[in-house]
Parts: sequence; C-alpha cells; structure tokens
Amino acid sequence: MKPPIVIVGNGTPWLRLGRVELTAGQCGLITGPTGTGKTSVLRALAGLPGHDGRVMAVEGGIAVPRGIACPVAFVPQIPDIPLRSGPVEAALTAGLRTHLPPGGENAARIADALREVGLEGAAGRRIETLSMGERHRLAIAAALAADPAVLLLDEPFALLDDAGVQMLRSVIRRRLAMGRILLVSEHRPDRLTGLPAVHLHMPAPDGRAAPAPPDEPVPGGDVPGEEGRRPAEAPVLHAEGLRVPRGDGTPLFDRLAMTVPAGRRFHLSGVNGAGKSRLLRCLIGAEPLEDGTVTVTDLRNPSPRDLPGRVGFLPQDPPRHFFAETVRTEIGFALTRAGLRPPDRAERVDRAIAQFGLAPLADRAPQSLSVGERQLVALAGLVAGRPRLFLLDEPLSGLDPGRAAHALGVLAAAARNDGSAVLLASHGALPLSGWADRSLRLENGRLRALA
Repeated sequence: MKPPIVIVGNGTPWLRLGRVELTAGQCGLITGPTGTGKTSVLRALAGLPGHDGRVMAVEGGIAVPRGIACPVAFVPQIPDIPLRSGPVEAALTAGLRTHLPPGGENAARIADALREVGLEGAAGRRIETLSMGERHRLAIAAALAADPAVLLLDEPFALLDDAGVQMLRSVIRRRLAMGRILLVSEHRPDRLTGLPAVHLHMPAPDGRAAPAPPDEPVPGGDVPGEEGRRPAEAPVLHAEGLRVPRGDGTPLFDRLAMTVPAGRRFHLSGVNGAGKSRLLRCLIGAEPLEDGTVTVTDLRNPSPRDLPGRVGFLPQDPPRHFFAETVRTEIGFALTRAGLRPPDRAERVDRAIAQFGLAPLADRAPQSLSVGERQLVALAGLVAGRPRLFLLDEPLSGLDPGRAAHALGVLAAAARNDGSAVLLASHGALPLSGWADRSLRLENGRLRALA
C-alpha cells in the first residue's frame, strides 16, 4: 500500500483542519460557509507566500510518489493574472517549463490536457478572447498538463456550466484512478457525489451564521399585472439590433434586442462562451458595437463615464483592487463614485452593511477578505448607491447557498422598493426559484425566453 500524504495546517483557529491524511486515489472535500478560510487552507498547502502549511508523505522522506515531476498544483477560484493574455498554447508551454524540460512530450501533454477540459480547438486562440469559464478550464488544463501528485482545486465548479461540471467530475475521477490525490473546496458538496471523498467541514468563525433574510419577503415568480404589483414602467434599458463580431469575423450577436423595465428582475443564462459577459460590457459602452443602439435611462449609446449613479455594474472577475482601508470606507467610496454627497452617505453605508451581514467585517481591510466576502462588499456598494439599473455578471460566485439566496433577496427588495431594474447573468440556475420576473437564455447570438 502506498503511504498516505499528510496535510498539515499551521494550527491557527481559522484553519480548523489540523492533520488530515489522504491516501493515493482519495479526494478531500472542504466545505464551509463563505469566509471560513477554505481558500487560505489551499493556498497554504500550495506553499504560496503569506501562508503556513505543507504537504508531505509520512514514509521515506519523499514529498510525492517517485517519478512525479510536479508535487503540488493549485488552481485558484479566479484564473490567475498569467492566464490573462497571449496565445493559449504558448502560455501552457511556458507553464510546463517550471516542471519539465522542453520536448515533444510537453506538446502531447498540452494537447491531452486541452482535450480533457473540452478546449481541444482553443490551442491557437488568444487567452483574452476566452470567456471567464473558458479561462477557468484553461487554468485546470495547465495544472493537468503538469500531472501533479496533489491537485488543489478552489471552488472549481463555480465558473462552469452544466457540461463543464460533468467534465470536471470526469477529470477528478480519472485523476483519482491514476493514484493522484485531490483536495477540493466547494460550497455544493453534491457536485462530488459518487466520488471517493473525505468530507472536511469548516464551521463559521465564532459560530457566525448567514445574515437573516430581508425584512420583506422575496416574491416568487411575480408577473406584470399581478395584484399588489406596481404597473409596468418605462424601460430603463433598451437595446435593439445589436451586432458584435467574434475575432474571426462571424457574429457573436446578430441583431440582438432586449428591453428591461424599471422594477423588474431579469435572469440571463447561457453556457460558457455564449457571450453573456461581453453583452453586459456592450450595454455600458465598454465594448464597441458593429451595429445597433443601446439606451440606458435617457442616454443613447452611453460610455462608462456617463453612467455613475445610473448603473451599478459588477463584472464577473471579482474586485481585485479595493482602494480603501476598511470595508466601511470602501462602500462609502463606492457612493462617492456614484455622486452622493457626504451627508447622504453614512446612513446608506450602515444600511448596506446591515443588509449584507457585513458588520463583523466592517473594520477589516477589504483586501484581506475571501473572494465571496469581497463580492458581498462590492454588491453592498452598488445597492447603497440605488442605481436605476443593476448589471451583474455572476454576482453569486464565491457565496455559499445561504448567502447567495440572501443577496438575491436584497436585490429583489431594491427592485421592489426603489424601482431599480436588475439584469443578472449566470451560467446556471439561481438558488431562489422564481426570483426572476423574466428568464432569458443567450444561444447562438440570440436571446430566447424561458418558460
């Protein structure tokens, strides 16, 4: 029997794992609420700066089984900066040089890894043309090409569509069959059902629970004209005849049109690479249109500098560069960008902190928070600004199911009480059934209404 690999944390309270033994062909599943330190555990085991932890074998003094070139590979929740530009194949080749000498075997490894994650046709593409979900597949492919003895995956399913989830399950199953060891952090343990996993749960610090639901109930499946609903209002967003080309000249959007009225909640879904993120950027003027018009409130074809105070935009890549020293001042800074004067800011900041359950984090540095917690801070800043339109790209990424449902409840209250329109894009179903007034799916450059 091969010796187990022992994962040793540094013993500080937020790690809460201590000593865990995983044998060859076994998967460790780390679960726990947002902000409990799951990512920190994986970063520590990967040996990244600022963390203390290690991966070792208990017999023979070797770090990994003999013949394995790469001991540990870490795939972060959000694709790393080195995977942001340049040709796909060149990026993977450069990454392999850390572990293996140049040679024809590397080209075969890269081709196999791309095929394994469903990117077999992407070797010649540039990384900046990939969607965030495709970039995440690429990050997984980079780790697979190195063939690590221990593979650390941080929320690996969060950016993947249904086909991607099944792909990754197959990848995990094959790696375990090869005798590799995996450690996966995941908010939804059902995604690993049927795989040989050791479940490691990390409770919330100091028993901290998810915030209570909003004071007002979240409507389920409201439709225009239903008793108690306000009548339909003028459109906040209207797009018509949108045409945007792909890099090869074929249309990504072909005469696409949509209208989002005030006070309505729209859910936009689609597979990885369908163009959801690019559509949202086109709507705020951050990407050029080949043809068509976009009207936001009373602005025709606006640019991003025209929209502070009118549109609350959250890109899919969570905020990496907060400016303020504390969560409280960061949310206040968001209101400054939206044009609010100081007397109006304090009350709104306090309310947003309470709405998203951020009081225990209010005096923390935003840069010290987890991906999910930073996402909540960004959402709180947008909600506090009370924009006419929310454009949100995968805003629930990094959130446990309770906090995700709660965030949807806060957005529903903003639509109902402030008349804000909400257009929320995600690749999968939302955790609150019936949250959206209307559900649209982006397929082959066109929008299809879902029943």
